[in-house]
Amino acid sequence: MKRLILLYLMLFALLNAIEVIDADGNQIPQDRQYHFNHHNSTNDYNIYGANRWAVRFNLQSAYPGVAQVSFNVQGARLWFPYPGDSATVELYTDFSSQPGTLVSSKTVNIDANQIDILFDATTNLNSAWLVVNYTTNMNNRYVAASAGGGSNSYFLNQIGENSYLSSLAAAGFNCELLFGLLGEFVLTEPDLELVDFDLLGDVSPGARVSPTFTLYNHSDIQVNNAEVSLVLNKPGFPAYDALSIPIPESIPPRTQWEFSPMEILFELPEEATQIRLEAHVQSEFAENDTLLINNSKVRTINLFTDPMPVMLVENFLRESETAPLASLQEPLLAEGIHVLQHYPVLTDPNANLAAIRRFNWYGFNSIPRTVGNGYSRITGLNQSYAQNFEYLIDTISTDRSFITNSSCRLDSIPDSENVNLTITLENQNTAMYSGVNQSLMSGSRFFVGLYARPTSQEAENFTLLRWIAFADTINNPIGIGSTVEKSYTISSTGLFDESLDLSYRIYYFIQGNDGGRIRFANYQSFSSSTYSNNQEELAPVVSYNIRPNPARRGDIITLSLDKHSPTRLSIYNIRGQMIFEKYETFQNMELDPGLFPSSGIYFFRVSQDGNSTLTKKISIIK
Repeated sequence: MKRLILLYLMLFALLNAIEVIDADGNQIPQDRQYHFNHHNSTNDYNIYGANRWAVRFNLQSAYPGVAQVSFNVQGARLWFPYPGDSATVELYTDFSSQPGTLVSSKTVNIDANQIDILFDATTNLNSAWLVVNYTTNMNNRYVAASAGGGSNSYFLNQIGENSYLSSLAAAGFNCELLFGLLGEFVLTEPDLELVDFDLLGDVSPGARVSPTFTLYNHSDIQVNNAEVSLVLNKPGFPAYDALSIPIPESIPPRTQWEFSPMEILFELPEEATQIRLEAHVQSEFAENDTLLINNSKVRTINLFTDPMPVMLVENFLRESETAPLASLQEPLLAEGIHVLQHYPVLTDPNANLAAIRRFNWYGFNSIPRTVGNGYSRITGLNQSYAQNFEYLIDTISTDRSFITNSSCRLDSIPDSENVNLTITLENQNTAMYSGVNQSLMSGSRFFVGLYARPTSQEAENFTLLRWIAFADTINNPIGIGSTVEKSYTISSTGLFDESLDLSYRIYYFIQGNDGGRIRFANYQSFSSSTYSNNQEELAPVVSYNIRPNPARRGDIITLSLDKHSPTRLSIYNIRGQMIFEKYETFQNMELDPGLFPSSGIYFFRVSQDGNSTLTKKISIIK
């Protein structure tokens, strides 16, 4: 199928450093400044309190080393979280890196999330400022922004009669505003870009697939003789196949060309392996093309065959959202789908710093969020949630891994309150790249978390308690026939508390950097009887209460024992570090909340002469 598409070029500030989220929730990395993608705000930050926002566009920087580059600004593209209200959009020249002369201005009603605004006249600029006046307040209005550094997005500070521009980076926000320019670059030199390429068909071992390409001619010069070459390699077999695909039509100036030659097929390897495809476009202007680096793209395809032991669905939510989400998810859960709950809001009873850490790993800023195997995502809870969740389940259910076998065990350490956790990962089938810049493991991290659920609960929804390993590295590429062992020494304090009537599991998984795809996941159920704790069995268990629990700012925490006796009290944080210890004779003790350095989960360990130790958990909310 061949077709020519004429379109506006869309420019987004400094997209060299930004990834935005497409409407279906998939990340689309952008490597050219002219392009702008609609998104569903999955990576948004809520920036409050300013009514005037500004982004500086350095249009010349899109083509470094090219002398004559400008941009015909025809309009603006903006994205707002809520329809309603109005916004005034102003285009300024750039004067010494500050807004200069006002060129165009337009006030529009915000009747959709994404709006395009066309100015009354086209303006040719080398650099420009886009300023948006949009009323915000702390209650309900904000301008959406996407992760990207914040050094070139500004808001207007107003102190008394003074006002000045301050960058979002200087204000502590790691983000760039979702403001874009509509128009065309003006180039006098040729520039043919390989925008993207993909494979059509069932991308699985032994399948026959067809390549598809998207090209863009950015210049005023027509390209008549373009060609795309495709080279395939796999571990141990460089350039095992190659294709040369001529482009049969001329590509007019400033035109996008999409090419899907269904008659050109090639067969993927039948065995489990990684493959790398290198695509390169060339034309009669190859030696003079302004950006040769954008003529090539490389894609690694994973042809994995080992089943995933479990597929993970992670919920980031408030306690009040647990029941509504469960009612929508449970009817759609398939075999092998495990739901993990994370409560990142510390006012919730089950909240802890471990959940916040995972929340930040994904770069989220609002809840509820649902993530399937790290990459398939749902934002918010609305009427289409069930449909979106069903699609998520269907998507992740086909995932495969390169890990064939795994094991997880706990071993006691003699004369120690610590235990040793050992996890073994084995690859028996899949050929993997081993180079430092090629290995899948060099771009992945290893997670080990302790999760629990009430034994009375039938649903397989486990809540995060603590991390045993967070974003750990595995330096071994885990090539075919290799085994990797990870070992962690952890405190047994509060590890499994039978008095809480909980079922415990340790989940462990391999995930791509920066909240990427989960390539392998498994779990192991544990209890205090699973391993020997090497502690002397003493006579009856000490009985005590902690009130209030959870404890909030200003509360006096009271520890009450069933009898007046010499007692040792030890308090540990969720990482097993002791933060307080006291040995004295008492029956009731009041504790200053200042003992606890921050909000989170803490463990009380109380022992009396002749009685065995009993550990209890308390939530501190500051």
